Amino acid sequence: MAYQKISYVKQLQEEFAILTKNFDLEDWRAVRTDYYWKSDAFKEDYERWNWKLSLIRHYVAKGVPMS
Repeated sequence: MAYQKISYVKQLQEEFAILTKNFDLEDWRAVRTDYYWKSDAFKEDYERWNWKLSLIRHYVAKGVPMS
């Protein structure tokens, strides 16, 4: 089970890196809202990465941060 979580987290991290590789400072400022940082309270790594990735996906698709 632990290996599956690690593998899943790695997949999320890879997608995160791909989606954000061309982000500039303005993109990061737009995305990193209080809503984005809410993930710091999550206990599990996969929950944190999944939360942040869902916000990044939204920003990439819509051009505005999710709130």
